[in-house]
Amino acid sequence: MMPVHTGVQPQASPAPYEIQVDASSFVNRQPINVQVVGPGYRGLLLEARTFGSTAALGTWQNPANNTKFLQCSGNPKGAITHSNTELKTSLATYTWLPPTSGCPAIITFMATVAQSHEIYWLGVKSKVIWRDSKVTCGAEKFTWTVVIVTMMSFHLI
Repeated sequence: MMPVHTGVQPQASPAPYEIQVDASSFVNRQPINVQVVGPGYRGLLLEARTFGSTAALGTWQNPANNTKFLQCSGNPKGAITHSNTELKTSLATYTWLPPTSGCPAIITFMATVAQSHEIYWLGVKSKVIWRDSKVTCGAEKFTWTVVIVTMMSFHLI
């Protein structure tokens, strides 16, 4: 998630940003709202990922003003990025839908946030979001009924 800012390195200091989410767990097709909280920012790359993976998960809906979708991991709505360098604020809300396949156990939102071309932070993370225990991961819950038939044979004499 490194921007192409030639000759400029990311900030080594802790980011003044926090990725806040409005859920502690996720369920298929139930949206989660995400906000980048902190000082105004001009650049953004925002994805959802599962632990240990660099692949973008799920899809984003209706980008906030001055942002757009970015294709990541073959997903045309796999990430959100800035569409210009206008100032964005913590009021911007990004809505994400969990994946309907793959069934990750946990999700973290990852961001690169830029205040300017020269000042940006990598790896700004949200808290961990757990898959809700009710999620069946695309598999249906089956109820099995076992019928045992006992057959006896009789001989009449």
